[in-house]
Amino acid sequence: MPRNLNLYDMKKIMTLLIGIVALNACSNKLYESNWKEQDAKSSAFRFYHTDSRIRYNIENDEKNVYFSFDVMDQLTVQKILTTGLRLFVDGTGKNKQKDELQFPIYSDKVPISELQEYGDRYDQSIQLGKSTLDQMIPSDGYLKFGGETVQIFNRMPMKGITVTLEFDSTRSLVYRAIIPLEAIKAEGDVISLGVETGGYEIRQEEFANPQSDVTQQNQGVSAGDRAMGRGVNDPNGLNTPGGSTAAGLAMRNTSSANKFADPIRFWVKVKLSKSSSLVP
Repeated sequence: MPRNLNLYDMKKIMTLLIGIVALNACSNKLYESNWKEQDAKSSAFRFYHTDSRIRYNIENDEKNVYFSFDVMDQLTVQKILTTGLRLFVDGTGKNKQKDELQFPIYSDKVPISELQEYGDRYDQSIQLGKSTLDQMIPSDGYLKFGGETVQIFNRMPMKGITVTLEFDSTRSLVYRAIIPLEAIKAEGDVISLGVETGGYEIRQEEFANPQSDVTQQNQGVSAGDRAMGRGVNDPNGLNTPGGSTAAGLAMRNTSSANKFADPIRFWVKVKLSKSSSLVP
């Protein structure tokens, strides 16, 4: 019997559609920034990174670059909140890791136990709504621009730069950064932006026997099962809210465990937009 799609279902469908389009795109594509009118609401997330399931958007006006993304994949959310996030900004468009906005604070490798601890808290908080989820977001990070490093806090401007990280009503994690063009020091109308998280340290004993049949009972609970909230009392767990056993199965053999150990890392080259309207 047909049923009405709620906001969460519609969001999943849109993410899949964007992903299909992204698979056909060239990885070296030059992305176009949208012009952001003053006081106008940001446009929809136009781009998609397949591996992390991050939907993102880039806009600019005569003063700032606006980079934003949302993600509902639980493993990506966990990597951002437990290993941190680095947003690199290169005014030469050559993917140089010189200037960065680091929020939350970045760590190259984090023990898998922190993923497990976060997964337990996430499973509890997701049932209580946005305000409880927001309490799980770290409060501070670092701003490294022009050879100077200063501390930065969620939603608080620092040297004209602002970062905002919060959950929305669909349980997606939403990131927004505002960066002045003056700080970027662009050499032309093309810049590059890089996104990077850390990964998880996984010991060999965290894996189940790769020769065992994971479809049978009594195979035990892997680190992936535990980290993603799949224990005795939660057979489904969460990869995206709604349930998927993919993460638990991945941790049961070493070749698939790279999704836990490897960082999220991608760059985009962006052509800045110019106003299409004439100012009187």
